[in-house]
Amino acid sequence: MRVSKRILATILALGIVGSALSGCSGSSPASSAAAGKTSSGSDSAPVTVEWWTISMQPTFTDLFNGLIKDYEAEHKNVTIKWVDLPYESIQQKLITASAGGKSPDVVNLNTQMTLALVAKNAIVDLEKEATTEQKGIYIKSLYDSARIGDSVYAFPWYAAPCVMIYNKALFEKAGIASVPKTYEEADKLAKTMKDKTGAYLYMPEEFNHALFLDGVPMLSEDKKTAAFNNDRTLSKITELKDMTSKGLLPKTGWGDWDTSIKLFETGKLAVINSSGETINRIKDEAPNIYKTTAIANAMVGKSGFVYDALMNMVVPAASKNHKAAIDFANYITNDKCQLALCKACAVSPSTIKAAADPFFSSDTSTLEGQVRDISAKTLADSKDICLGIPNQDNFQNAINKIYEACVQGGTDPKKSIQDAEESANRILAENQ
Repeated sequence: MRVSKRILATILALGIVGSALSGCSGSSPASSAAAGKTSSGSDSAPVTVEWWTISMQPTFTDLFNGLIKDYEAEHKNVTIKWVDLPYESIQQKLITASAGGKSPDVVNLNTQMTLALVAKNAIVDLEKEATTEQKGIYIKSLYDSARIGDSVYAFPWYAAPCVMIYNKALFEKAGIASVPKTYEEADKLAKTMKDKTGAYLYMPEEFNHALFLDGVPMLSEDKKTAAFNNDRTLSKITELKDMTSKGLLPKTGWGDWDTSIKLFETGKLAVINSSGETINRIKDEAPNIYKTTAIANAMVGKSGFVYDALMNMVVPAASKNHKAAIDFANYITNDKCQLALCKACAVSPSTIKAAADPFFSSDTSTLEGQVRDISAKTLADSKDICLGIPNQDNFQNAINKIYEACVQGGTDPKKSIQDAEESANRILAENQ
């Protein structure tokens, strides 16, 4: 599903913030989340590191002020200036600030935003400027989410790996004994679900997302030309179009989180492959459906990995304090700091040690606890969408036109793919 903004629902939805937050004022949680002294030291000239986040205040003001206080205590020469901005404005504000010579030093961006700014040479390559120790704390697949070739442009921060959220009553009514583990299995069960219950079994992902989950090659090896005009793409869109024409899958709303939840909450959709915040929304908006909801491992495509929407920390190239900025970005995304955030809301960590913490398996008696447990266990097999190119979002949008033209517009599948290929190649040419 489209998640560049959806992951922020985790932070903004009041129903998600747990009782842990009430203990996040003062120095106590910060002390539990503080890391040791890191590489910037405390003997150099005073420096101010300006840190931008997305929609963290006021919910997490006390938590992060405590973490900042601990960091500054360990780094007497460093002052952290924290600025919180809305999702809609942060990317443009960063571009404007950098052009005006007033760049922040550390910025919270999602993977799509990060890769878009790489095309403008606006982000520091951490493979060149971060230490081996700093880079080594993260789950590799998540660290590589902002990789282009030999360069990596972000430290991964909080994650939202998908789990399966399903309606037990619909599966029982359909006579389906076990939930599908793959989209391929789901396709075989979709007719039974629709015939017996009138509900769709699942909502397809955005088409570029579906290809990514199936491991379909979308780029040439040198990443200069599109490669998705192949038999696998044709087979995929033809099959999905056929299923929608028979009424087995929705024809519209692919990858749209709100649409999927509304269908699920009205008993018209049996499965949502989504992250933990969806459970809290269902609980608030449809308590009767919540009572018959269960959790399982996310359905996967032929690639076998679980989709994971990431938020990251990047260092703008225009920062005048690269070393101190990298050090703070590494600190705020380290094991202890990430664990403090995860205990305050329904997100997962991107670091190796934090993901193994007993906290994530401490309560599996509730749906929320089951989500937390499954999410942590699948982190090592999870990935954000990364094609290794700048302006990835534009390229993905070109692929999604295949679905719009073919399924919604009735265009021949082969022509839909050919048209998208031409558009995608024009986008790739702009990067060269």
